[in-house]
Amino acid sequence: MTYVNMVLNHPWFNLFVLWSLLGLGVGVVAKIIIPGSENMGWIRTILLGLAGSFIGNFLTPRVFHWPKYNAFSWEGIAIGIGGAVILVLVNRVVTRS
Repeated sequence: MTYVNMVLNHPWFNLFVLWSLLGLGVGVVAKIIIPGSENMGWIRTILLGLAGSFIGNFLTPRVFHWPKYNAFSWEGIAIGIGGAVILVLVNRVVTRS
């Protein structure tokens, strides 16, 4: 097995790709819900989506005593989008755009 195949088949690489795609999807949907003129590139959108998923799926059940959802379930994605929408609004206030 070549080194490239070992990297591509490694579970951590697959997990990184899945979380990056989740972050991108959640960040893009949040930007569609809250449109604006923020100059955010793809990396910042992915980071915003990942942070929104973290806020939605990790902190929200602990604060509001909701059940925990898998981040890759429909409920987890919806909660992640809600967290990312909040972060888009916070980004708008902080950067004044």
